[in-house]
Amino acid sequence: MAGLAAVCLAAWWAFARLGREAEDETWARVREEGVLRVGLDPSWPPFEYVEDGQIVGFDVDLAREIGRRLGVEVVLVNVGFDALYDALQVGRFDAIVSALPYDPARTKDVAYSISYFNAGQALVVRADEGQIKGAKDLAGRRLGVEWGSEGDAQARKLQKKIKGLTLRPYMATEEALQALKSGEVDAALVDAVSALQFMGREGGVKIVGHPLTDELYVIAVRPESHALLRAINEALAEMREDGTLARLREQWF
Repeated sequence: MAGLAAVCLAAWWAFARLGREAEDETWARVREEGVLRVGLDPSWPPFEYVEDGQIVGFDVDLAREIGRRLGVEVVLVNVGFDALYDALQVGRFDAIVSALPYDPARTKDVAYSISYFNAGQALVVRADEGQIKGAKDLAGRRLGVEWGSEGDAQARKLQKKIKGLTLRPYMATEEALQALKSGEVDAALVDAVSALQFMGREGGVKIVGHPLTDELYVIAVRPESHALLRAINEALAEMREDGTLARLREQWF
């Protein structure tokens, strides 16, 4: 009886899953047509930008790799960033892949994937620095920040907890990182995108520890696209596990 019950339970679960997927008209159409339409604003390099008349970037390669794993072709739809959510809602495309930060205020209007990139505040030190491995090692150190930025706000919180931490404000993130490279400061607290871009362009610095804050980039679909979202999440999880996300980050930064 127990074996029969298990078989019946498995059959019910499979039937229920098929029923749920059948209710997702977007996923049904994507599979039938073999096309996943992706909305993005190509004005934020290296995630998406126009080069020689073509849209390229981290998110473009990410979307195409997801499409490959789902067995469908990806068609890019160029939309201004402020209009992405509205264009998704009216069906101009099936998903947003455009360096889109997770926004809890939007969770009634869209469904978000798991994150694929964290653009939060990162601690950066010189490449040859071996003693500073995280914020706890900043006692008695000089920390460069962009004045008025999120990094500045987080650094002021750290200063209340860490003895002898001195803040050095600069007018731009680039100036803070150049000050770090030249030895004016011992570390810098900047957003991860700026840090990675500087590392790729200038070298001489590295990120240590985990981000001090989270700004998670995610993919958005319509709430009823639950089967599509599940397929996207499965692809992202595989890409995280097999190193594809890390390779994309290394390639584009």
